[in-house]
Amino acid sequence: MTKTYAAFYLPPEEPTKPKVNEGLVSKFSNALTGAWKNVSQIVSNNDYEMLKDIARNMNIQGGTEFSQRYAVGALTKIINGQAVTNKTMLDSLFNMYAPALNASLAQSEFNSIVEMRNAVKAGNINVSNFVQGLSSGLTAIQNTSEQANYSKYGEEIPIDVVTSCNYEYSLYTGIQQIDPDETFQKYVADLNPLSLTIEGHIKNENAELWTISDINAKIVDCMANKTKIYVRIGKSIYEDCIFFNYNPLIKSIYDLAFKAKIYLNYGSVSQSYQSGATRIMNIKPPVGDFERQNYNLAATEVYKGIIT
Repeated sequence: MTKTYAAFYLPPEEPTKPKVNEGLVSKFSNALTGAWKNVSQIVSNNDYEMLKDIARNMNIQGGTEFSQRYAVGALTKIINGQAVTNKTMLDSLFNMYAPALNASLAQSEFNSIVEMRNAVKAGNINVSNFVQGLSSGLTAIQNTSEQANYSKYGEEIPIDVVTSCNYEYSLYTGIQQIDPDETFQKYVADLNPLSLTIEGHIKNENAELWTISDINAKIVDCMANKTKIYVRIGKSIYEDCIFFNYNPLIKSIYDLAFKAKIYLNYGSVSQSYQSGATRIMNIKPPVGDFERQNYNLAATEVYKGIIT
């Protein structure tokens, strides 16, 4: 994978996230919570969320349901302070989740996976350190997996340098005279689509003109077909974008400078949300039938109540 500062992804593809078996996660979570309650008599909200995250990540990162059940069984015994002598349980836990367990060694106070496995087999383990270390390890592996896989967004056109990134919010307000009894809000349009203007450079290391022409053709095709694209700047992903304007400039055979104006799909911008190490700058449509029907429409020109 090309690790660049920014990129366009076109044509976009639906992100393929691992499917979570919610029923299985619920069973795993209940089993782990029950074991935790047997030991501490109380399960705090933080403990519950940690155990639920462990169950979910074990389901995502695990193999077959059979192996996952044995691994959770092993973890339940560990929480209860019991030795795990069943070889299938040990193999399921340590073989499937070796990366997460390896990432948890420092927090679990072990020098190697073998040392950790022997301690689990003997029942000689610090339960709190082991569970918290496993939780951190599973989360770290999941975050790394999500961070690395930008290819799921589609064909990548890397942007090597972004020189400017300009956001424009606009609102059309009618200037016509209206009756004093009328409220002015009804003559004001909704927010226009948020536009994002990016200026940057794409390197052309092989010095072939067809490479630059190829990139331009793909972007123009997206414009002509009104194809939605993704835009990544650093670790921020902008979803459902449309190319509005694209101005390429070949300064040299080795460099394609460009200025692209992109419209985000909706005029209402929600807060971003975290997805692993990536931040998704998600654009949400209005909620409710009335808002959707009356959304982002140009206001009718009105002069003293007479539609013109």
